[in-house]
Amino acid sequence: MLRLVGRPAPVTTALITINALIFAYGILSNSQHDIIARYGFIPNELFRDTNSPLSDSLLRLFTSMFIHANIAHIAFNLFALAYMGGFAERSIGVPRFITLYIAAGLGGALLHGVVSSYALSSGDSILIGASGAISGILGVSAALGDIRGYYWLAIQVLYVFIGSFASLTIAFMAHVGGFVTGLFLTKLMIEIERRKRMGRFDIFPT
Repeated sequence: MLRLVGRPAPVTTALITINALIFAYGILSNSQHDIIARYGFIPNELFRDTNSPLSDSLLRLFTSMFIHANIAHIAFNLFALAYMGGFAERSIGVPRFITLYIAAGLGGALLHGVVSSYALSSGDSILIGASGAISGILGVSAALGDIRGYYWLAIQVLYVFIGSFASLTIAFMAHVGGFVTGLFLTKLMIEIERRKRMGRFDIFPT
């Protein structure tokens, strides 16, 4: 069980467990390559291939968030989730945490897909990993005033920079898209809550 400061963070713990189990299954069953090929997100199938079923592309958008390429990939992602997820989950509650996690994952993958398909001509490459979703959680934390969210984003940028020299293919725009999605949606949520509270105390002079 993941040990976190404060109240338990069951969703964060569950996400870490699910990602780890999927990775372990792929490695132990020697089916990792097949899992990546079948469930990874391929941008061109969504944005350019009119013959590709839309439902299949949308499913891949979701399933790609739970697949990782290697130990280093999953270790970095799950460490970031373990470090920041508990704070975000306890701060905004389970339903919102789940919603923002998925929204950030989709947002990150879509931004990566648009850039890959229309700007970089690399839309046939498969996108996998929870980086977009986890970057969204960093955005949630940053929007809630935890400066560690920005620190982790800086670390991810550094990781991408180093990876470019080590010939590692890292989907930088998925990180950025996820972070911005989490940050924006959380700030929007905060503003909506603020307006609701103000509405409860409206004064109507007679």
